[in-house]
Amino acid sequence: MEAITLSYIYQVSADKLWNAITRPDEMKQWYFTIHDFELQEGSVFTFYETETGGAFLHRCMIRSIISGQKFEHTWEHPSHTKGISVLSWDIEAISENTSRLTLTHAGTENFADGGPEFATENYIAGWKEILGYSLRNYLYGIEKLIFETDIAAPKERVWELLWGKESYQEWTSPFMAGSYFEGEFGQGKRVHLLSPTGEGLYSDILIYAENEQLTFNLLGNLKNKEEQPLDAESEIWTGSRESYFLTDTPAGTRLRVQLDNQKEYGDQMNKAFPAALQILKEMAEGRR
Repeated sequence: MEAITLSYIYQVSADKLWNAITRPDEMKQWYFTIHDFELQEGSVFTFYETETGGAFLHRCMIRSIISGQKFEHTWEHPSHTKGISVLSWDIEAISENTSRLTLTHAGTENFADGGPEFATENYIAGWKEILGYSLRNYLYGIEKLIFETDIAAPKERVWELLWGKESYQEWTSPFMAGSYFEGEFGQGKRVHLLSPTGEGLYSDILIYAENEQLTFNLLGNLKNKEEQPLDAESEIWTGSRESYFLTDTPAGTRLRVQLDNQKEYGDQMNKAFPAALQILKEMAEGRR
C-alpha cells in the first residue's frame, strides 16, 4: 500500500513552522501534549489523544533529524496492535515567509490487526484535520472562543429561534443591526451571512444535526452579495469554524457556541456574543 502523503503551504517562515512541530510547548497548542518529547535521535516519546489520557497509547521513536528541515519517527499503538509505521515531517522554505510541510505516513496497513478504528482512511482524515485546520489556525494566531448560556426552553425552541429568518435578525443585532442570511440549512449547504449592505461571509454547513449541532465552515467574503476570491487577508482565516451545540439540561437547554477567531477581533466578539445570546435567551423564555 502506498504511504499517506499530505502537503500544506503556510504563510510563515520555515523556522516558525519547524518550531511549531518540534517544541512541546507549541505542539500542545495544536497537536498533542507530549511530556517526554526530546528532539534527538533514538529518543522515545509517548502520548494519548488527550492531555489527561485516553483509549489509545501512541509510542514513537525518533529515527533521524535534519535540523530545521526534517525529522522521522516510528508510530505505534502497542496497546492495540503489533504493527509499526513510520512518520516523516519535511519542511521546505519557499520564501522568507512561506513554507511547505509534507507529511508522509508509511505502513498504516500494518495496523490491520487493531480493527476498523485503525483503517488507513481514518489516518488520512485525522492528518487532514490536524495539519489543514489545527496547525494552520495555530500558525496564523486564530484562537478558539467559547460562549455558553442556559436557557429555560426546550432544544427545539432554541433551534427554531437560532435559525428562523426573522428571529435570526433579532438575536444577531449586537453584531450589526439588520443582519440576515440567505440559503438553506442542511448538511453541505452553502449559506450567505449578510449585512444590510450586502457584505458578509459565505460558508458551507460542515455539520448539521437538527436540534443538536450546526457548524459553519467559513470560506470567504461577500461584496454586493457576491462571493469574492480569496485575498491575502481571507487566506488567513478561510476554513475557520463557528459551531452551535445544544444539550438538554433539567431546566431546559444549554447552548454552547465555539468559534475560531482572529485575535484582533477578540474584544468585539467577547462583547457582542454574550449580548446576542442574552437576547436569544430572553426570546426563548418568552421575556422579549
